[in-house]
Amino acid sequence: MMTSSEIEVENLSEKNVEDSAILEVSTMAVGGVIKQESRDVDFLSNCSTSVEGSVIASPSIDSFSTLPEQEISDFQTDSRDLQVKVDNPQKHLETLETYITFRITTKSMRPEFEEGEYIVRRRYNDFIWLRQKLVDLYPTHIIPPMPGKHTLLAQLDRYSKEFIIARMKLLHVFLNRVVNHPILSCDKNLYIFLTTKPAEFLIHRKNRGNVLVKMTDSLQNIASTYTMKQRHFEFEQIRDYCTALSEKLATVDKINHRIHKERQDYLLELHQLHPIFTLWATSEPELASFLLAIAKAIECNAVAHQKLLENVTNEEREYISYVDAVRNALSRRDSMQIEYEMTVEELAKKRLEKDQLMGLTSGNSSTQNWGGSLWKAESRDEKLERLGQTIPRLAKQTELLQDRVECANENLRSDLQRWNVEKQMDLKNMLISMADRQIRHYQQCMSAWEEILTGLKLDGIGSEVSVGPPIKIPV
Repeated sequence: MMTSSEIEVENLSEKNVEDSAILEVSTMAVGGVIKQESRDVDFLSNCSTSVEGSVIASPSIDSFSTLPEQEISDFQTDSRDLQVKVDNPQKHLETLETYITFRITTKSMRPEFEEGEYIVRRRYNDFIWLRQKLVDLYPTHIIPPMPGKHTLLAQLDRYSKEFIIARMKLLHVFLNRVVNHPILSCDKNLYIFLTTKPAEFLIHRKNRGNVLVKMTDSLQNIASTYTMKQRHFEFEQIRDYCTALSEKLATVDKINHRIHKERQDYLLELHQLHPIFTLWATSEPELASFLLAIAKAIECNAVAHQKLLENVTNEEREYISYVDAVRNALSRRDSMQIEYEMTVEELAKKRLEKDQLMGLTSGNSSTQNWGGSLWKAESRDEKLERLGQTIPRLAKQTELLQDRVECANENLRSDLQRWNVEKQMDLKNMLISMADRQIRHYQQCMSAWEEILTGLKLDGIGSEVSVGPPIKIPV
């Protein structure tokens, strides 16, 4: 017989078990060993940028790690001094919003990363904050693009597993491009993004940066109405190349989209064709084995088409965003040159005005002071005094802007050289991946037909028909 105190202790322990069932993180397999993450660490990471305790992880939606095993093994054997991995999405429910956070694992041998390994959780808006900080602080560098927000058609499906996996992979690509950059990887905002706890990170996010870094937007507005006088041939050539590359990739993406729709229609036709042969076999006993074999091959082809449709990637569309990021960097560099040229023009006008005033005699200037106005006009000496203060300031500003343009040119040249090497590898991998998907698909379809032909020959059906040797598709 249990006492009342023992009953209270048992009820309390049951309550703790129920609470931990919601906040306890899921186990994950790492290298074949089941590893249980710390409950306290994951609870803090679940809070992300929200107030601690206000986030409840939905127990009905499991967290899932979606990086392939090959990528995980590459992460473990990576020799870089700064490595990041984005995985393990989790859904969070709050009173006014529902959102997804992603786990970011960072390993580094750099001295500023004292702990060596960090695990934090960040949401999509946190990634946007990081990229905007990088754009503001490094306008003449190529800042990798972010995956776009969900479209209107995907509004109701933005919490689906497919959408979350696609976004997570693109965020993983974005963050790795940033840490691979020799300048961006040393930024303090990136360090804060990768290492700080939720409460501290929220403070950094709320702190607005210097207003001066926002001048780029106004300069780009000026650039839309001002034409540069001195255009750099090398940058114009790169801009034209980026435009042509974007058009090619957009055309490929458009055609792939049409092919995808045609494959969807073809899959529906296969699903309608399969029962025809199965029903036909019931009315033709003599041909039943042959008809059922055909039905089986059609079913295998339908499965292969379904896999091909599920594995559709938007690599072309994502790389168009990367090319747009290069063009945006070129535009920001043009804005700096435009500001420099406008300052040079203003300096030339002020110097010309001073020369004209110096050429006037004192008698002529005194007659121009009175124009019938109630307000006293500015005298020649006052104008010269004002110009004497303005011209040195503009001259100094011109020198500073000229140095900034030269630094921008060097930064952009270095990034473009790095991007050209990276682009070749990315495009090669994209095309190889496209070819591999098609090869695997058609091999599955051909194997299905070859299998039924072999079986029918063993049964003595169609033995007189010359089929020829099977076609081997090179891999």
